[in-house]
Amino acid sequence: MQDENTQVSVPEHSAPDAVERLTDENRPRKRSLLRRRSVYIAACVVLVLMLSACISVLVTTMMQPAYVVFDMKGTIDTFRQQTAQSSLTKEALEALTKRFGASLDASLTRWQATHGGIILVKGAVVSGAVDITPEIQADIARQMQGAP
Repeated sequence: MQDENTQVSVPEHSAPDAVERLTDENRPRKRSLLRRRSVYIAACVVLVLMLSACISVLVTTMMQPAYVVFDMKGTIDTFRQQTAQSSLTKEALEALTKRFGASLDASLTRWQATHGGIILVKGAVVSGAVDITPEIQADIARQMQGAP
């Protein structure tokens, strides 16, 4: 056993300085590690938000239907003028009118199914929509002549 008066000799500056040095050295490391981690998390959040915004814009653009215009009144007026000039019986005129109506409906339905757009009448649109009237009129003429 050692005397109580005997003390272990420890250099005065070694123990407290070593403890201080360790804590001082660890603090900047912890700060830089936390700072690096928070920058990484913030960058990931920004990346996810940007990716989400891009996907939203693409989906919205792809899913938006095209708006087109068809001159229904002009087409029907042209048909009436052509039938008024012909000398058809009342029964033949009724059959021709029914055939025209069916052809008109079939042409518009086929165009909408093929292109997936929204067809509006010409009077409802001021400007900015594509006019598909010639295309529909040509399809009606083919159907009226009996061509598929």
